[in-house]
Amino acid sequence: MGAIQLGSLTLQIDLFILLAALVLAGAVMLLRLRLEGMKLRSYTDWMLTILLVVILNEKFGYLWDAPSILWQQPKALLFLQGTSWNGNVLMIIGLVVWTVHYARKHQIRLQVLADLLAHGILFALAVYGFIYAYAGMIPDGYTPLPVPSTLAAALPPVESIWSVLLLAGLWLRRSALGTGADARLTLLVSGVLGMLISFISVPTETMLGLATKQWVLIGLLMLGYWMMKIEEQRAEEDKSAAGST
Repeated sequence: MGAIQLGSLTLQIDLFILLAALVLAGAVMLLRLRLEGMKLRSYTDWMLTILLVVILNEKFGYLWDAPSILWQQPKALLFLQGTSWNGNVLMIIGLVVWTVHYARKHQIRLQVLADLLAHGILFALAVYGFIYAYAGMIPDGYTPLPVPSTLAAALPPVESIWSVLLLAGLWLRRSALGTGADARLTLLVSGVLGMLISFISVPTETMLGLATKQWVLIGLLMLGYWMMKIEEQRAEEDKSAAGST
């Protein structure tokens, strides 16, 4: 895609699409919080920090693989853009650690943040794919619909469609934030559907027989299963406590 020139700084259009998707996802998350009657200040600061980190990683993430650019070609920072595997992994680990610290500091339940992220990520995935479809393109990592290529480019990718349907299901269920129900359902459904869809395409690179995307989906399934077992254990403990009284 093209680029936008801001003075001497060059930004790719796909970065603006990502920014738009994340901002709209944040608005949906704030709307969900408002419907629950929660105070927005602490959550807004958390969202803005994550947004800033993600955008900086999308713009300068390549420096993890080529840090010499900083002193050999500093002017290249103005027009280069891209992420790296190392940068993405470090960003995710850093955001998880910081989120746990932030939640403890501001007395925010992690289950609330998990449910919020389920809504936000689904909405961002949907918007990102729909904007690309409007431009007649398929974004990297998304799966086109199994129709003729000329038609597939004009239709939303599979991931965007299932994100919309799953998000609609979450809003219809209206589970209270903090129960973890929305996060568990999102992880399990996305993991199962993603794995089924991933077998349609032929991966270009594999690790231990699976593509990187498939390993990520397995991670989602494991996390969703772990959250489900914790909830079952908590329910059994509550039932035992109620029976003893």
